[in-house]
Amino acid sequence: MNPPPGRLAVIGGRLEDSNAAVYDEMRRLSGGRILVFPTASAEPVEVAAEQVAAFRAHGFVSDVAPLHDGGGDADDPALAALVSGFGSVYFTGGDQAKITATLAPGGRETATLAAIRASLARGGLLAGSSAGAAMMSAPMLLGGTSLEALVHGVTDDPAKPGLLMGDGLGFFPFGMVDQHFIKRGRLGRLVVAMAASGVRRGFGIDENTALFVEGERGWVRGEYGIMLVDLGARRRGGPLDQAFRLSYLDDGDAIDLARFEPEPGEAKRRVRKRERVYRAPAQSRRNAFGAYTLYDLMARLTLGDPDHYDTDRAAAFDARSGVSVTVTLERARRRTRALVATPPTGLRMTGIDFRCSIASERLSATRIRERIGRPARSFGMTPHPDARIVLLGSSPLSADPAMLAAVLPLLNGGPVGVLAAASAEPKRTAREHIGLLASLGVEAIDLEATIDTVEFAARDPDFLECVGALRAVLLTGGNQTRLVETLLHRGEESALLRAIARAHSQGAPLVAASGAASALSGVMIAGGSSSEALRFGVASDVGHRGLAIQEGVGLFGGGVIDQNILGGERLGRLLVACAEENERFGIGVCEDSAAIWSEGDARIEAAGRHGVVLVEADPLGLVLHSDSFVAEGVRVTMLAPGDAAELRTGAVRRAGDPVAAEALLRRMLDSLAAQVGARQGDPRAQAGASGPRGVTLRIRPEGAAAAIDLECPRDL
Repeated sequence: MNPPPGRLAVIGGRLEDSNAAVYDEMRRLSGGRILVFPTASAEPVEVAAEQVAAFRAHGFVSDVAPLHDGGGDADDPALAALVSGFGSVYFTGGDQAKITATLAPGGRETATLAAIRASLARGGLLAGSSAGAAMMSAPMLLGGTSLEALVHGVTDDPAKPGLLMGDGLGFFPFGMVDQHFIKRGRLGRLVVAMAASGVRRGFGIDENTALFVEGERGWVRGEYGIMLVDLGARRRGGPLDQAFRLSYLDDGDAIDLARFEPEPGEAKRRVRKRERVYRAPAQSRRNAFGAYTLYDLMARLTLGDPDHYDTDRAAAFDARSGVSVTVTLERARRRTRALVATPPTGLRMTGIDFRCSIASERLSATRIRERIGRPARSFGMTPHPDARIVLLGSSPLSADPAMLAAVLPLLNGGPVGVLAAASAEPKRTAREHIGLLASLGVEAIDLEATIDTVEFAARDPDFLECVGALRAVLLTGGNQTRLVETLLHRGEESALLRAIARAHSQGAPLVAASGAASALSGVMIAGGSSSEALRFGVASDVGHRGLAIQEGVGLFGGGVIDQNILGGERLGRLLVACAEENERFGIGVCEDSAAIWSEGDARIEAAGRHGVVLVEADPLGLVLHSDSFVAEGVRVTMLAPGDAAELRTGAVRRAGDPVAAEALLRRMLDSLAAQVGARQGDPRAQAGASGPRGVTLRIRPEGAAAAIDLECPRDL
């Protein structure tokens, strides 16, 4: 392979104006002059103006190439001369097919394309983000999600599900490129595309991240990194269930592109023994192609103890076909290299030569029902038919008397074990809750277990026996991640968690307040606003814009839980969490309210001051991991205090105030409309509300319930 002339910046999409690392590298490689092509964009004038302004803010001389749907001619000598004059070009996101159709109609090279290639030959820079990156491959990905690709294969009909492919411009000769890669879970679709086209090597570039190329050397800059896929010497169109090699290169890492050999950055080193924090696979069932799921699994294995934990997996389910897909990731002994760096900004990871495989299975009707039901984890204990889980939407310390009145009869008179592991001040928090319960005539004790002491608890059989015999357990609010890391210590179920599960199996209710309520579900909402969730989708952690999803304890089997749903305006993020993680139900508990869950009959009862909102996502109405988030036919039901819903049948029993329930639902829907930028007014009376950036919201009210259709384009 002859190294290509010139330089490339292959950017995974959503390039932030503040990403100085990527802009500085582009300025160095281009000499500070760059011409912006908004050819792929649906809003070329606006997008071009924004991108030129961003380049100029970083010290570039920049202008717009007027070549898009609204005008311009790729054979115009003046445009070709403009390219030559600038010497470097940048293609924005949008639809990559527009770029190839404009620059190479029918495979014919236009004058502008020839000028771009000539500029590259003279050492210029070709940069592209999202669609501008995808078009650099020779075989080019055009559309489709990982799940669609694995279930339906390659298609040439855009109206049918499956993977769409076309011919790119071939600027990047080292393999196939995909973008938005880790954020949109695109491993499956890249593997399908590579197998179908006979390409051995794939480069999946994440958002706000760039792979820079000069000759046969590449290097990574940006917020995250890139995943490298090596399918080996398998034949074109061969079976996908064969294992392949998967690597992750981080900011600061490099790669010999000709030999496909990673070069970790100087700061990277082996994981120290004290840094090995996991000894068992993840307990929750994340969506395999959800945002950052596979990145999180690789990070978990990187920080795992290889003597006890070297394999993990995640699954995805296609409701239309009944096909379940499982992705397995494994540390291969004497081959896999797991490296980390610990800068002040947080842990960074490099993973080289992990073993990965993808397997598909069509499920029977019985297994489909089991897959959708997602039962709670019992930790080896047989659930008690009368045991309850009580989810509190806010702290009981300042609660409305109606919430306390609903909870008090369920505590069996005590003793209640108070676990304040979520709190930053566990002793004070436990003391305050014990005092509250004492004022209500209920005995309580401080379990005195935190993330720092839970290992000692495992060696105290008298303590564990005491916990197992409790009449009730109260988990106080605080940081839900801290609570999960206490109960699932180092990734393993702790002895304390098993003791709590034993008490619950004997009929003791589990009462979880505020953030602790979120922690009880298998998939936990850890942070992010509704607006961020709708615009950016799932983020890797609470430090980034979007919805932070993490592993939960899994004692609650009804669905995803969120709390403070009214004051926090969190209906939008609960909806996104259900959709992105393939959870059928979401339970949003209002402040000063309680959701009382009966596992035996799968029933949620609302109590307290306001009540509970129930979100039910229709898997057939979801379009995920694409350029837009689409959720059609989502049902939202407000349960007033006294109302109950049976999740198996969907039946709602109304015993509360329907007028109050309808008013609260309207308040939440008004807030959702404002968050997505819909027109002001009553969204319930509108057939459809349109907002900026193509956002659409349709609400079909049915009293204290409604059906929602929502479409939110994701940032490119």
